Amino acid sequence: MKKYFDRPHKEIFPKEKILVLRSIAINKIKSNLLPNKKIIKIILIGSSVKNNFGKYAPPGFRGSLFSDFDFIVFVEEDYKIPKWLDKEPAGKPFPDAKLNLAYRNKNFVEDKYDIEVFFIRKSNMADPKIQKLGELAGIPMTPTTTHEHLVIYSKD
Repeated sequence: MKKYFDRPHKEIFPKEKILVLRSIAINKIKSNLLPNKKIIKIILIGSSVKNNFGKYAPPGFRGSLFSDFDFIVFVEEDYKIPKWLDKEPAGKPFPDAKLNLAYRNKNFVEDKYDIEVFFIRKSNMADPKIQKLGELAGIPMTPTTTHEHLVIYSKD
């Protein structure tokens, strides 16, 4: 029996194409979110960083035939999540539902590739329990993380 999270075969794009699409996604997310004093840091994780971004065999994965761009945005407590993002019910790395601030925008890049944006509030950034859960879920939350990522914006 296939589970929801089983991914179909994926045809990996050439590295040059991944780099071009990644650059477009980064520039577009930055232009949509910045400037904003309540954003502490934005990082990119996932297949576009690991260079295994591509096209899934039908029926695709999570409603798309393509990989998505995974952004983690660290924000101040009172940051308001933009209305152009839709809540993603499947993004649940944390046991406490109010910490699972996963959002999606369909066809964000070139009217074809989705973005997933996961917000982490400042009070949770330094919590050792949340850091551990984040790291287990593949979210780089500590200076010693082993998860590949790109910092695309930092307030400091």
